[in-house]
Order: sequence, then structure tokens, then C-alpha cells
Amino acid sequence: MAVLAADIPDPALIHTDDPYEARVRTQEFLGCAHRMTVLGREAPFLADVRYRSVHGLGLMSSTYGPAVEIGCSPPIDLVTVNFVQGGEMLVDDGGRTAVADAAHGAVFCFHEELTMRWAPGLRQLMLTVDKRLVDRHLRTLLDTPLRSPVRFTGAVRPAGGGQAILAAVRTMVRALQLCGPAGPAPVLASELEHGVLTALLLGQRHNYTDAIFAARTLPAPRAVRRVVELVDAAPEKPWTVADLASFAGVSGRSLHAAFRGQLGTSPMSYVRRRRLERAHEELLDLDPARGTRVIDVALRNGFTHTGRFAAAYRARFGESPSATLRR
Repeated sequence: MAVLAADIPDPALIHTDDPYEARVRTQEFLGCAHRMTVLGREAPFLADVRYRSVHGLGLMSSTYGPAVEIGCSPPIDLVTVNFVQGGEMLVDDGGRTAVADAAHGAVFCFHEELTMRWAPGLRQLMLTVDKRLVDRHLRTLLDTPLRSPVRFTGAVRPAGGGQAILAAVRTMVRALQLCGPAGPAPVLASELEHGVLTALLLGQRHNYTDAIFAARTLPAPRAVRRVVELVDAAPEKPWTVADLASFAGVSGRSLHAAFRGQLGTSPMSYVRRRRLERAHEELLDLDPARGTRVIDVALRNGFTHTGRFAAAYRARFGESPSATLRR
């Protein structure tokens, strides 16, 4: 797996040889209880847990040394995507068994009793997502309310749909590295949330997958015009698809289809284009002699990857951001 524990910047850190302390402090991070039993004596117990959260999302890296068993009981208000290195994790999720290893991650919704047996030396990277965010984002992709809780299939294959989830995790890690201890600004945090939720709901199969990809009737052109006017008036705001769909009075799925049909782009792509134009305006107005940096302008406008920002900027304006700033 390309994302490692050491990549999590400025983490809250647990480093202890006491299993009780490791369990209690991990519970404090996640806000939910779990059980942990040390099963083996292959190596001394030594918990190394690193955690960072932003905007309802979290990243946790964990390793314990010897084999351990971890159990969780509902209700737990999280969806987690779990990638492992250095061994296998045997999973019993409400009587359904699975194996997570270097080739297969696992996603848990915690609707039933869950037990995980970790091999000695195993390290896990876990993405946590608040279920309320998942439900809200899912409702924007559908034309009807949720009939029942979302249930993901257990296996996550990094070579398949899991690749998009890993890419979203890497983007989140990079944003945290660039923003430092203060964390990302609201507009950037909203972009990270949108990227993770889209990758999860479109890349990992669940009980609403077929409904998401079913054909829908396009709303009236007036809905698109209303959203365009809203975004044009304040592109710097941390808009989400849910915000825009609610303002237009349509579902997120219908709004997305309407934007594609009428403007040839998605709502969030339109938002990003307007933010690119806002960054261009800032770079024209700012004075590099006063310490202005291109990366600051990019982050302020929701761009986490300076290379991609520069490429998009050059494609749109025919010059690099730094060239605009020097003018």
C-alpha cells in the first residue's frame, strides 16, 4: 500500500506497552468503544497508533506487535475502510467471514458484531468516515430518501474500485502535510470530504449502487442557472453537491446529470473552474515583493496539489501561476 503510517502528518500519537492504555486512548480518538485481547507472545506488546482527523474524516495507523483480537459492537456511527500490511486480518462481520491482506482491504459499517484477528506484526491504515456524511452525500446522488442504512460489500480491492479510495486518502494526506497543524481551510476540507465520499460511494459496491447509476430525468434548465448564479457570486465558499442541489430544489444526481447535459461538466468541476479563475484574479492583484506565494493562493482556493494546480492554471490561462504573480 502506497500510504504509510509515517505519512500521517502531525498525528495524535499513542506509544505504549500497556494494552489497556492503548485501547482506552484509541477509543478516545474514535469516540466509540471496542474490545482488545492480546492473543500471542511472539513479540512484546507495543502499541504504535497515529491519528489525524478533519471535517468528519479520520486516518488511523495502528500496529501492536503480537497477534491481537479486536471486537466492536453496534451502534457505531462510523464507516471504516481498512488496509493492512505485513500479514492477514481474519474478519467475522455478523457471521460473514473474510480475510484482509495486502491485496484485499475491508470496509465495515458496524451494523452487527464485528471481530478482527490481527496477525503478529500487522499494520493497519484505517480511513474513518462519519455515517452522517455518508448518508448526506448518498442522498445527493439519489432522487428518493434512503429506505435503509447503507451496507457496503466487505472486500476492497486496491486494483479495482479501492484504487479511487486510496487516491482520495493520498490526497487527504498531502493536504494535511501542506496545511500543517492548523489543518485545511473550510473550502479545502469540503473538497477533501467530497473526494473521499465520491470515491467510496461510486467505487465500492453497496445496496444503493444500482440506484445511483440508474437513468434519471433532467431537471429544468432553471435549476442549473440558479446554481451557476450562486457559485459565480461566491466561488470561494465551501460548496458541496448537497448544498447546490438543496439550493436548486433537486437531487444531487439530477443536478449532476443536468450540468452534464447543459454545460458539459459536473457541478463541482464548475465550482473548481470558478475557483481557478478566482486564483487568477488574486495572483494578478497581489505583490510578490510582500511575500505572496503561489501555494498560499492555491490552498486558499481549494487546490491541494500544487503541480496539478499549475497544470490546470497553465491550460486555462496560457502561463504558469508564478508568471502571473510576477506581472
